[in-house]
Amino acid sequence: MFSARTPRSFAPNAWTELRMKLHLGGYGPACDLMQTDPTVLGLAPLAEGAMALALVGPVAYAPEPLGLPSARAAVAAMLESEGAPVSPEAIALKPSTSESYAHLFRLFCNPGEAVAIPQPGYPLFEPIARAEGVETRGYRLLWDGAWHLDRDSCSRALEGARLLVTVEPANPTGMVLGADDRRWLERECERRGVALVADEVFRTPTTPGTSWLAGKRRALTIVLGGLSKTCGLPHLKLAWAAFAGPEELRSEALVRFEWLEDLFLGVASPVQLALPRLLELRHVFRERVNARIAENGALLRAFSAAHPEVTLVEPQAGWMQPLRMPGIRSSEDWAMAGLDHDVALYSGDSFDFDGGSHVVVSRIVPPETMERGLRMLGHALDDQPA
Repeated sequence: MFSARTPRSFAPNAWTELRMKLHLGGYGPACDLMQTDPTVLGLAPLAEGAMALALVGPVAYAPEPLGLPSARAAVAAMLESEGAPVSPEAIALKPSTSESYAHLFRLFCNPGEAVAIPQPGYPLFEPIARAEGVETRGYRLLWDGAWHLDRDSCSRALEGARLLVTVEPANPTGMVLGADDRRWLERECERRGVALVADEVFRTPTTPGTSWLAGKRRALTIVLGGLSKTCGLPHLKLAWAAFAGPEELRSEALVRFEWLEDLFLGVASPVQLALPRLLELRHVFRERVNARIAENGALLRAFSAAHPEVTLVEPQAGWMQPLRMPGIRSSEDWAMAGLDHDVALYSGDSFDFDGGSHVVVSRIVPPETMERGLRMLGHALDDQPA
C-alpha cells in the first residue's frame, strides 16, 4: 500500500532500544552530550526574538512565493556585511534548510536520479532524498590530522549525478574545503553540468575561507543558511537559499524554484516582517556560542591529554566534536558503552564515519555537562574489554 519513499521498518536500532529501556526504567542517561538545540541550552536570544515579533503588530496576508521583498533584502544585507554579496532578487525563503533541500532535489532531479553527498555527513540527506524519489551517492572526506576531499570518490559520485552538496563548515566534522579543493570541485561541476549546493548554516565571519557567494561562480551554485544556526532561533522557521553562477542558469533556476515555492507558500509573514530585528540578534548569539565552544574545547583537550588513546578529530568550525576511539570496540559499541555509564553520545556510524571507531559530542552543551559527560566516558574507557 505504501511507497518506497518511506522506510520499510521503523524498528529502533540497538542504541535507541537501550536508551528507551533505560528511560522507561527511570534510568535515562544523566548526561546528554548530544544536545544541540540552543533554545534548551541557554544560548538562544528567546526574549529578544519574542520582542521582535511583538513589534510587528497586525499582519495582513500577502503571500510572495520567494518571500517578502523586505525580508529578502534583510538577508542580502546581512550576507553582504559578512563577505557574501548577493542580490535580494536572487534569494528565496523557506521555513527550513531541510525543505530547501527537498525543493532543490525536486528542481534538479527526476525520480531515480542521484545527488552526491559528503561522508561523513548529515544523516538526513538520505531520507530527504528518498522522500523525493532520489538516490544518494556518497563521496568521502578524509582525515589524516586535517580534513581533505577525496577527489577520486567525488569523481565517482558525480558520474550521472544532477546535484552535489557540500557542507561548510561540515556537520559533524567541522571541515571547510581548502581553496584548491574548491576550485577543483567547481570545475568538475561546471564541466559536468551539475548544480552545486553549499550548505553554510554553520558559517560565521570567523569561519576559515570565504563563502561560496564570494566572487564569480562558474557553476550554478545555491548557498543555504537560516535562523536556526545563525541566530539560535530554530522555532521561528525561516531559512534562505541564495542563487549564484552564470546568469542564464541562475535566472532559470530561480523561475523554476519560484514555481515550486508557489505550490506551498511556507514561510509565515510575521517572522519575515520581523527579520531585520531578528538577524541583529546573531551577534549576541554567536558571542555566547563562541564562549561555550572555547570552554568546552579546553575540557576536550584536557580529556584527550588524560586519555591519549582518544584522538580529537579537530573541527575547523561548527558545533560538533568527533572523537576517534580505541578500535577494540566499534563506534556503535562505544555509544552503547556510553549509555551503560550514564552518558549519551552519537555513534560515528550515524554520520558514516569510516577508518576507525568514532563518537561525536556537541560542543555547545553547558561546560558542567561536558565535564561530567567526559568523566563518564573516561569510566567507559577504563572498562574496555581485555
